[in-house]
Formats: sequence, structure tokens, C-alpha cells
Amino acid sequence: MGLQSLDICDFRNIQQASLSFSPGLNLITGANAAGKTSLLEAIYYLGRVRSFRTHHINQPIRDGQRAFRLVGRLLREEGRAVPIGIERQATGLQVHLDGQVVRRLSDLAGSFPVQALSGDTSTILSGGPRYRRQTLDWALFHVEQAYRDIWQRYTRALRQRNAALRAQVPANQVTTWDTELLETAGQIDHFRRGYFENLLPHLQAEVQRLLPSLSLRLNYLRGWPAEATLSEMLARSLEKDRALGSTQYGPHRADFKLTVGGKPVPSHCSRGQQKAVVVAFMLAQVKCQQDRESLMGAFLLDDLGSELDEAHQARVLESLGQLGIQVYVTAIDTGPKDLSAWADIKRFHVEHGEIQEVV
Repeated sequence: MGLQSLDICDFRNIQQASLSFSPGLNLITGANAAGKTSLLEAIYYLGRVRSFRTHHINQPIRDGQRAFRLVGRLLREEGRAVPIGIERQATGLQVHLDGQVVRRLSDLAGSFPVQALSGDTSTILSGGPRYRRQTLDWALFHVEQAYRDIWQRYTRALRQRNAALRAQVPANQVTTWDTELLETAGQIDHFRRGYFENLLPHLQAEVQRLLPSLSLRLNYLRGWPAEATLSEMLARSLEKDRALGSTQYGPHRADFKLTVGGKPVPSHCSRGQQKAVVVAFMLAQVKCQQDRESLMGAFLLDDLGSELDEAHQARVLESLGQLGIQVYVTAIDTGPKDLSAWADIKRFHVEHGEIQEVV
């Protein structure tokens, strides 16, 4: 599954564009600030209904305009094109999928899975624990059908427990939420551990391909001490929770670390190596999806040449080509020289927000 076509209206510096894409590689070139990243951002928005560049929801609306509009056609495996439309105004958001109004954004999960790596994007190395949890949860939404409901149950119970803590109600009114919290926390931890067990061989293989000299380790931290149960920690920390107005232990505090020689990757690796590690992690996530025969979407890679030499660029493109998914790559000049891994390529050039296919 991939994005067959996209119509853009008033998104960033793109006033109007109607584009048809390759199911393989889509290479987008242009000068800095031409609008290349804005095109990737628009594609990302179709899959995530948010930007990877900003948390300000109205910022992607073109200056002087009231709204932006994106209309895409998602190509399913059976050959049917499914329309998806998003309009963002200052007053709200409207989303349609296959002719139906989408009232809960969680209902879009799996419709168009998209991964993005940009200089504007937080990464598993730079984004902090919250970003890494979001990355993990997003991946599990696409490979474990039951995960989203369990995660929502846990989130609701946690919200209620925290509200009780802030209200300073008696302890028994706080702990009444612990049963639901503990049941769902155990299931979330089980799914996350299983995911990392499946991810690790793919991650090691991709790191070996991109950075053969690097020995990478992945450490999962579940959100409470390994030597105690969550039930014990909730009981021990109840008074502290009440003082702080929030629950200090649980899957909402989980994290994972990537290390080399016992040190965090950013402390040990060059910026080019760090970018290669992030790409390897994202490629491994795609392979996990493929293992579970989950719907595939698109992989967006902004400014491939930044911090990667030609040899590493070629390795990344070779790895992407072997995945058999739709890929979008931006570059300032003519782009990567070695595209031998790709049979189906479309090229686009962007200048001052105008996007033209290069034939």
C-alpha cells in the first residue's frame, strides 16, 4: 500500500499542487527552503494527522490563508484507490476516509503508516523518553491489533488516578483505579517486550549493513524497577504520588536506550553514525511490520546527503529498495548517484513552492 496521488492546497509555501507518485522511489530535489520538506510534511500529515516539524497546529497553513487542504488516494493491495482528505482551519480539523467522516483520529491508525526522518524531526536519540514511547506505541498500533484498546484502557485509568491524586481525595479513592491500571500495565509491558524481541535481530542486521564496525545494544526500561512488581511500587509511592499529583511508576514512564560500548549512541558516535543508527532503527521497524503482514505505507527521508557520505547513502538506498515499500527522498542537488536498487523511480523538482515532475 502506498500513496498513489496527492492534491495540496495552501500548505506551507505550496499554493497548489497535483501529484502522482511512484510506488517505488520518489526523488525530490531543489534548493534550500524551496518546499521539499513541506511536501514530505504534507504526506506525513495524511498518515499521522500532525506535523513532524511543529506542535503549533495552524502553522502549516500558508500565510494569509484560512485553511490548508490535502486530498490523497491510498492504493490498497487489491488495487482499489481509497480517498483520504484533511482540511485544517484555525477553528478545527475535518478528516474524511473513503467517503466517511473520521470522528476519532485513532480510527485512522493503520490506514497509511508513514515513517519520517528529517532534520526537523525528533528521533529516538534526541527526542527524549516521551518521544521514544510514542515511537514504540505507534509501531505496536500497527502490528498488534489488541494493543490500541489496552493502551487506551490504561491511559483512561491513569488519567482518572491522577485526577484523584490532584483532588487530594482519600487514598482508597485513588487506589480504586489500581486494578485496571495493573491489569493493562502488565499487558502493555508484555507487548512491548515481545516487540523488542522481534525488532532486535532486524536492528542488528541493519546496523551491520550500514555501520559494520558498530556493536549496538538495545535496553528496554519498563517504567518501574526490575526487582519489584508494579503493585508494590504503586503502594510504596502513594504518598509521593499524592504530593506530586501524578503516578510515578508504570508503562507511561517506560523508555529504551541504544548504546555502544555501554555509552549512549550520541556520546559515542559521530553525527553521520547517529543518523545511520536512526535509519537502521526505522528500517527494522518496517521489517517488523512486514513480518506481521501489516499494511505498509511510506518511508520519508529528508536531505539524504546531510551527514551521510556517498557510500552510506548508497547503503541506505539499497536497504530501502529491498523493503519493497514506497519511499520519498529529498536532496539539494541531483540526488544520489547510485539508484540501481530501484526499478520504478519518479523525480520531482521544487522551486519556490512549485512542484514539477521531471520527465
